[in-house]
Amino acid sequence: MSRDWPLFLADIIEHGERVERLVRDQDLDSFEQDEVLRQAILFSLLIIGEAVKQLPQSLRDVEPTVNWRAAAGLRDIIVHQYFALDTEILWDAASLHIPRLLAATRRLQHGLEPNADDE
Repeated sequence: MSRDWPLFLADIIEHGERVERLVRDQDLDSFEQDEVLRQAILFSLLIIGEAVKQLPQSLRDVEPTVNWRAAAGLRDIIVHQYFALDTEILWDAASLHIPRLLAATRRLQHGLEPNADDE
């Protein structure tokens, strides 16, 4: 089943916002101690990584400061090397990198919306 890439932007935003809510008022220690929190964040990181992989390179090139490759690569690690996940790397992705990725994705999505001046 194929989807249009704007839907993948929406997926990134939905799961990025979820990750932001989940990490709010948390720290690495609480992340390591809370299995449900880790699993929820892990799932959203997986979805984000897969959605990033589905975006056209030309679209990713519009936001060159974002490490799109790292987001997609984290998805591959979660799927293929799940047995060797490092909680600190996951925490850094969730708490440091997702906010930047989310901001860039919102800018990309906003660029798709019709400008009021165009009407």
